[in-house]
Amino acid sequence: MRLSNIFHLYRVRLPQRLVQELLAVAGIAVGVALVFASLVANTSLTGSLRQLTSGIVGDARFQLTARGPEGFSDELLARVRALPGVDDAAPVLEARVIVHGPRGQQPLLLVGGDPRFARFGGPLLQPFASDRLAGQRAIGLTAPVAQTVGVTFGGALEIETGAGRVASTLGGRLDAGDIGDLVHSPVAIAPLSYVQAISGLPGRVSRIFVQPLPGRDDEARRGLQRLAGGTLTVADADADVATFQQASMPTNQSTALFSLLAALVGFLFALSAVLLTVPKRRRFIADLRLAGHTPAVVVKVMLFDAVMLGAAGAVIGLLIGDQLSRHLFSSVPGYLGFAFPIGSQRIVDWTSFAAAIAAALVAACIAVLAPIREIFTRRPNEHADASQRPRRASAAFALAGAGCLLGAGVVLLLAPAAALGGMVLMTAALLFLLPLLMQAGVAALGWAGQFVKSAVPALAAMELRSRASRTRMFALAATGAVAVFASVAIGGAHRDLLRGLDTSARQIDANADVWATFPGEPNAFATTPFEVDALDLQRIEAVPGVAAVREYRGEFLDLGDRRTWVLGPPVDADAPIPPRQLADGNVEEATDRIRDGGWITLSEAVADDAGVDVGDWFELPSPNPTRLRVAALTTNLGWPPGAIILNAEDATRAWGTDRPSALQIATEPDADPATVRRALAESIGQSLPVVLETAEERQQRHFAEARAGLERLTQISALVLGAAILAMATAMGGVIWQRRPTLAGLKADGFSQPELWRALLLESGTLLGSGCLAGAIFGLGGQVMLSRALRAVTGFPVFYEPALLIAVAMLAIVLLVALAILAIPGLLAVRVGPEPAPAH
Repeated sequence: MRLSNIFHLYRVRLPQRLVQELLAVAGIAVGVALVFASLVANTSLTGSLRQLTSGIVGDARFQLTARGPEGFSDELLARVRALPGVDDAAPVLEARVIVHGPRGQQPLLLVGGDPRFARFGGPLLQPFASDRLAGQRAIGLTAPVAQTVGVTFGGALEIETGAGRVASTLGGRLDAGDIGDLVHSPVAIAPLSYVQAISGLPGRVSRIFVQPLPGRDDEARRGLQRLAGGTLTVADADADVATFQQASMPTNQSTALFSLLAALVGFLFALSAVLLTVPKRRRFIADLRLAGHTPAVVVKVMLFDAVMLGAAGAVIGLLIGDQLSRHLFSSVPGYLGFAFPIGSQRIVDWTSFAAAIAAALVAACIAVLAPIREIFTRRPNEHADASQRPRRASAAFALAGAGCLLGAGVVLLLAPAAALGGMVLMTAALLFLLPLLMQAGVAALGWAGQFVKSAVPALAAMELRSRASRTRMFALAATGAVAVFASVAIGGAHRDLLRGLDTSARQIDANADVWATFPGEPNAFATTPFEVDALDLQRIEAVPGVAAVREYRGEFLDLGDRRTWVLGPPVDADAPIPPRQLADGNVEEATDRIRDGGWITLSEAVADDAGVDVGDWFELPSPNPTRLRVAALTTNLGWPPGAIILNAEDATRAWGTDRPSALQIATEPDADPATVRRALAESIGQSLPVVLETAEERQQRHFAEARAGLERLTQISALVLGAAILAMATAMGGVIWQRRPTLAGLKADGFSQPELWRALLLESGTLLGSGCLAGAIFGLGGQVMLSRALRAVTGFPVFYEPALLIAVAMLAIVLLVALAILAIPGLLAVRVGPEPAPAH
């Protein structure tokens, strides 16, 4: 059969099943949209940092980088350039700053470079290729940032660094034509000497990027390692990308997992709609066989249907997914912005399109080809044992479901990090066992009908027991089951994680009544140091209500691919180790050891990488490498790559700086922290580059940022739930509408319109209720799986508590909303006039 003939057959048959095909297209589009949007969101996260890194390093292959914000002497540059195998090298100084303009302020990463980048540097630092520009005392801003703060070329602005606030001017506005997509990166650029001056780091640099001679990479790396001497880090020029990928892994994995569940709901939506057309497809296939066409031709015709269905769903899904990725999944997870300058660029590559289109075509093929197996395996001698097939199939499904549950249990106990595989097994178990649960629901309905003087339960049970609609009913129940399963599992694990993060933030922030930290949302982890002298401390201590002022030191430190969060609480902090975050060790003993000095706590992942345990020695690769003993193991305190705690005095020695990254202010017992904070603000004014917060205010900010960082999971969960409700209601509505001839026959047999309407609602409620109840039960198991996985993979503080309320709420929401929507088509369907039922 030629392609033109196949297309003609498709066009002729389409009007007869247009509504069902549109529903199937909608289902596929839902899945494609969520898969595409999540892929784009994940690609954009890493891609934005990769673009920024490339925009700075250019053709450089290696970097010699500092282990702290103080940097190292730029006199080392000459020695680097003189190393064997090195072709050229160029320095960079990076500083966290706040840029203030007429209309607002923006936290940025200020990058300082010089003309030495002209030969191999990336486009971001090319403006310094000119010696004249390199001597300017001005900064360059990207066009979006300049617009946000309200400054034009040559306009005045202020730059706030850890050394104070200085007046400056906008010396360059960088547009997309100058630096491409880097225009969306949260960075500012300036001459190296100017950044050194305003950041209080004269003669210091953060990194030296190195371009080796052709074929002499190993020689150049060995020379750099000798020069580093154990106090600096030698890494690939783009090492920040690998570090970021490790930090963003929890977000990427969870987004991918939940999007797959959402895509499964979309597929079941499409399958439910396509199954409405199975009788017509069967008749059409029978006509083709009677006309002499081979099975290969029939498959070709059906595949053409699938391609048309999948293509339409893919196009619509990509359009919807594009808008989701722009407006819903576009926000950067808040916690990642604390340690990485992530831009808002939206990066779409061919793999995202290919994966989404492939998902659409596969879903369409499975849905359309579902009835072919039944038709082509049917033999005339099969009718004799047809009654045995459902029983054998049910036993096989039950056995497969039990096997999947067993596999999921093994994953949970032995390999909780393999959450994706475990959730797939649990989903498969749910689908395999669902027919048994549906049969139980029908049996319960029949049993209850014995005690009711009404024909309604019998009418509902009669249709639910019908073999003709068994597959279609399963698809409808499975849609609700998977949606409730995903919503309960995601919602429960999400709640467990938030509970742990909130506890961690509360216990860390409770070490002070008032916090003074460098301004800006990116400094919520208190890792940006600032200048403070004895006069500043005396002025703070003189404020009424202040009992004590303690210096806190926090840093980010790279341990391989892990950008760990280092906390340096004061020696006399109330709780230097958050008590509920301890994973191994005694909290009282560990606290005493941290206060005494010479001891450290590590998060479990950091300890595993280092191969150390409680009581072992650990070499802290700080600017001044320091040997400390492990007092205890903790969770990651809410920072995925891991956390380290040591007291502030040990941190001062290890980093060789006395600049604090926070001041912890204790108030008098009878003083109100909010009143003291206001008095401190009046006393300090702008003499210190800090923002003042009470412990409660800081906790609320941490809570809000933790929730914002997990917002994407909440969004996906809501989309899954909404898609499922729409899928079940529309597909069930289509089923009800198709049954009008049967309803007309029942009317002719004497059943009233109210009885038929109630029977339809009871039938729908039993069917959807069985699926949703199964999904809620399995969802509680999925919550355990996801919570264990979050704890094992990321080291997050996850406090498990069964999400019973979430399960009940999801079950009620899906069931009640779907039934409310179904009430209308059901009411319209039962208004059909009485006619004898067609003969079968």
